[in-house]
Amino acid sequence: MLLAINQTVIILAAVVFTLVIILLVTMLVVAAKRLVNSGAVKLTINGEREVEVEAGGTLLGALQQANLFLPSACGGGGTCAMCKCQVMSGGGDILPTETGH
Repeated sequence: MLLAINQTVIILAAVVFTLVIILLVTMLVVAAKRLVNSGAVKLTINGEREVEVEAGGTLLGALQQANLFLPSACGGGGTCAMCKCQVMSGGGDILPTETGH
């Protein structure tokens, strides 16, 4: 009798644990769909060249995909101010690491 109760408790605990994990993963996927930019983004470079890249990456990475290379000692982290470019529109707020430059 005691063994049967323990098996039931173990199985029930495993099922509840699995359901909680599935619920958390579902919440993360839904949040990512709503909060993370996705899709193609069009960059206009010097008013002449237009490049289409996937959203969510860095500007430096997008320029590198377009074979436009800017020197950057920090590797695109936005901390060294070595690469210089201007975002004219659609760039969002400036990051805290970029305010000192």
